[in-house]
Amino acid sequence: MKNANEMNYENLTIRNKFMFGKVTQNPVIAQKMAELLTPAEIGEVTGVEREKFLQHRSTSKYVKLDMYLEDENGHVVDTEMQNRSNNKMVQEELPLRIRYYQGMIDQEILSSGIDYIFLKETYIIFICTYDPFGQGRYVYHFHMACDEDEEIQLRDKMNWIFYNTTADLADVPEGIREFLSYVEHENVEDEFTKLLDKEVKNARLNEEWRSEYLKTYVNDMDMRREGYLEGEEIGEKRGRTEGRNEALTELLHNLMETQNISEAEARKMLKIQ
Repeated sequence: MKNANEMNYENLTIRNKFMFGKVTQNPVIAQKMAELLTPAEIGEVTGVEREKFLQHRSTSKYVKLDMYLEDENGHVVDTEMQNRSNNKMVQEELPLRIRYYQGMIDQEILSSGIDYIFLKETYIIFICTYDPFGQGRYVYHFHMACDEDEEIQLRDKMNWIFYNTTADLADVPEGIREFLSYVEHENVEDEFTKLLDKEVKNARLNEEWRSEYLKTYVNDMDMRREGYLEGEEIGEKRGRTEGRNEALTELLHNLMETQNISEAEARKMLKIQ
């Protein structure tokens, strides 16, 4: 766990979702990252969105994609920064999140009445600051294939990729090795990581972004505290403590994950005993 000081704006690293979004909204960086982390021939970028909001029905769950990129060659790349959570449920639901993200992106791509053939080649990438599958690999690629014969690929244009920054990087391909090392340790070892580090340092000096971060942080804390209090009220109405305890646990773990702080520090921030 990092201490509370490390979540101050001037100490944010690319591992922080806010900082990651700010850095990758630079089209040059977004394109270089997509080229590095996918096997695709990424063309000229036609659009980059930070925290792209997707919700196709008012009653459905919305998502915010960390970095959403489209290029002239018909590729869509969603890149997510995923830090370790002490909440086991958050860890276990990661494959289900990527499934939901894929469906939301597909609906964004395909307008009503358009043939399925126009679905684009999509890459959903999670940069994990832990090993998401516990096998020690630096990367896990997933495609749809036949269980009876893995040589038969579904070719559905879906590509799901998980990177593990904690892996042994000795035999990792050049470029990816330096990138994962930068995310994990802030080591600057090649031209791309130099560019990333320069962008991070410039972002730390941006007063407008600092204000945005603080506002976002305060709003997030308000929403999480409201969620806790709502859960507490539900628990009281039920005559049980489950609602309160579940809401408190989720609130604390989400805060610990997003801010990389201890449970004691999270409780202090939320003024919860």
